[in-house]
Amino acid sequence: MRKILHKNPKHPLGLHQNAIQRSRSSSPKPYSTNQNQHLLNEIRQILQSDTWTGTLPFSNIPKRLNPNVIQLLLQENQVGIQSNPKKMHLLAITLCNSNLYGCASLVIDSMIEMGFTPISISGSIVSFFKENLDSHFNLNPKVFEVIVDRFRIKGLLDEAAEIVLSDLQFVLSTLSFNSLLKDLLNGEKFELFWDVCEKMSKKVGFFDVYGYGLVIKAHCMVGNLDEAKRVFVKMGEEGCEPNMVTYNVMIGGFCKKQRLDEAIEIKKRMIEKGLVPNVFIYTTLIDGFFIMKRSEEAKMVLEEMRDAGVEPNVVTYNALVNGLVSRRDLESAMGVKDEMIASRIGANLVVYNTLLHGLCKAHMMDKARELTNEMMSVGLKPDFRTFTLLIQGYCKDRRLIDAFDVLEDMKKLDLEPNVRSYGLLIIGLCRIGDLEKADALLSETSLKNLKLDEIVYETLLSYCSKERDSIKSIRVLEAMKEQGITPNEACYGSLIGTLCGVGKVDEARSFMNEMIERGLEPNAHIYGSFINEYCRLREMKVANKYFYTMLGHGLIPQFASFAALIEENCRSGNAADAFLILRCTLSRKVFPEIRAYQVVFDGLMKFGRLEEASGLVVEFHEKGFILECGSLVLSLCKKGKVEDACTLVENGGFTPSVLTYNVLIKGFFKIGDTDRAKELFDEIKQKGLSPNDVTYGTMIIGLCRFKDLTAACAVLDEMVREDVSPNRFLYTALVDCCHKIGDSEKANELSRQMTELGFALTSSSDVLTSNDQEPERSQVGI
Repeated sequence: MRKILHKNPKHPLGLHQNAIQRSRSSSPKPYSTNQNQHLLNEIRQILQSDTWTGTLPFSNIPKRLNPNVIQLLLQENQVGIQSNPKKMHLLAITLCNSNLYGCASLVIDSMIEMGFTPISISGSIVSFFKENLDSHFNLNPKVFEVIVDRFRIKGLLDEAAEIVLSDLQFVLSTLSFNSLLKDLLNGEKFELFWDVCEKMSKKVGFFDVYGYGLVIKAHCMVGNLDEAKRVFVKMGEEGCEPNMVTYNVMIGGFCKKQRLDEAIEIKKRMIEKGLVPNVFIYTTLIDGFFIMKRSEEAKMVLEEMRDAGVEPNVVTYNALVNGLVSRRDLESAMGVKDEMIASRIGANLVVYNTLLHGLCKAHMMDKARELTNEMMSVGLKPDFRTFTLLIQGYCKDRRLIDAFDVLEDMKKLDLEPNVRSYGLLIIGLCRIGDLEKADALLSETSLKNLKLDEIVYETLLSYCSKERDSIKSIRVLEAMKEQGITPNEACYGSLIGTLCGVGKVDEARSFMNEMIERGLEPNAHIYGSFINEYCRLREMKVANKYFYTMLGHGLIPQFASFAALIEENCRSGNAADAFLILRCTLSRKVFPEIRAYQVVFDGLMKFGRLEEASGLVVEFHEKGFILECGSLVLSLCKKGKVEDACTLVENGGFTPSVLTYNVLIKGFFKIGDTDRAKELFDEIKQKGLSPNDVTYGTMIIGLCRFKDLTAACAVLDEMVREDVSPNRFLYTALVDCCHKIGDSEKANELSRQMTELGFALTSSSDVLTSNDQEPERSQVGI
């Protein structure tokens, strides 16, 4: 197609594009200056006459015109041509009818520069033709193609497409149509692209191989690969065989979307058609396989490429190195670099920088430095990326001295460190805690008028916050504003957190007001800083207010702030406020219910709010959850509130353990309710649980205290039957009980058993004290 156009100087686009280039260059002119001036005078006389509409088209002047004359006519505004658009319409029609498309382009360009829209130009030409020339000859439709092409070349794609989509009856040439499609695609104007395709399809019914390729590319660009495949098959069915470009587009599109197996099938079909894949196709496949982490298949494609006689180029090698580095196979990647050096291609800066990136990422900084020296020895000059990679690598490894050495190396090569270089060094200094040097470097960048990015300031403020250095934090924020960078929520958050952390809440509040005035909304971190500080100051009304304000703004509070708020409210006796805060968080589903309830429960328990804690357990059980409350049972029993503890066990929903029963049994003995203690002891067995040594000991000691020797001895007998060994303290308590009720015979019997077991009798007071403490010590942590 391109050869045909080259041989046919009368092709509409082939000529006018070349003509306009010639008119604006210093190439030899087809006419002498005298001839051009004479021709200009002739056309001027015609256009100044009253019969210009009927004279010019039928004279011999149009055939003698050239771009230089037209350009002079337009530039000098001869005969008021620019103030009379109809004369321009006549020129455009006459020139196109004479196949002088290059000259016509100059006229259309002039109209575009005057602000005419595409529809106004085309519509005016049609109207002028019908009014003045219709009865004499036909209007060459190529005039509309020239209009389309001139708008397209100027980048006015919407306007160019507007003419194509209009009701004008003309058909674009294949070259003009494809050129418009290509530009629409490059401009990612997909909607217009499809509209133009549909319009032209209705007019001509088919596309050429290049047009089909553009349609396939459009589908691939938006990820519609199945439709791309359908068009690919359709063009073959219509006798339009795909060419190398078509296969390049298809394989590239499928590789980009990681559909490698289908890309391989397309390549096989290509070979079956007698086309040999080029270096671009092989490189695309290699790159695709590496992206999919199928490195062995990538290597196989490389071998196939070589077997096919297709030599890898620098792009292929770059893809290989990048792929190997991405899978951390640095040894193989270095091997490819050596292969490039050994070949006529040679390793380029892209390959070296890619290798440097891999070495720095792997913390192999000494190797990275060696590679940089090698790069320079083969005549390659490191660029900003090279030095940036080295600085970043050294900073990550906390080797700041080496990083600053790299900075000096840059200066020696006349590469002035940029904001990226300084930014990495400042962040690196922050990481090692050297805020003084980071601050000094920040000042240096200010003197050099280097505008650091937001991330550097965020990092510096964050580390100042960790050090609680409020003075430096304020200085950093001010430096940021001096550079014209508006601090974001994170920057203000770090500063406010620092100020709150050192007790400067008034200053912190002023900065929060400042950020609000700048249109920024405080985040949860900022509110949390105020909440934590006011909790520390025990100003709970203010702390609670900040919490509710935060919730009102739809922010999720930090759990640490919520916990601090609950605990301090419980400490201050504001259980009602603690419960209200809990209700608010639960209604918004901010935290998991079990976690929120547990925090409130722990706060109530910590400060002895047992009744509220009991109510919380019951409430949580009514929601269908169980809250472990063994510690609450123990606390209630210690305070003599055994009935409340028992009610809590019944209503709390959790299955009491043997340890819980031990606490309750001891509690009932403590308040003198031996019957309830016995009931609970029997209930343990009814629940399928096994009493332990503490359970038996608690029962025996309790019964002995109330001189119920028969029941105590029965418990001892059961204990022995269950193979739970009684200790000397229990025997001593029983013997002591026998003496108190005057049963010397039983006392002697028990004493003999003690002797047989090797126990020595202790004093009565020792017995009671030791046995009273023993169960409780075993229950620590219930």
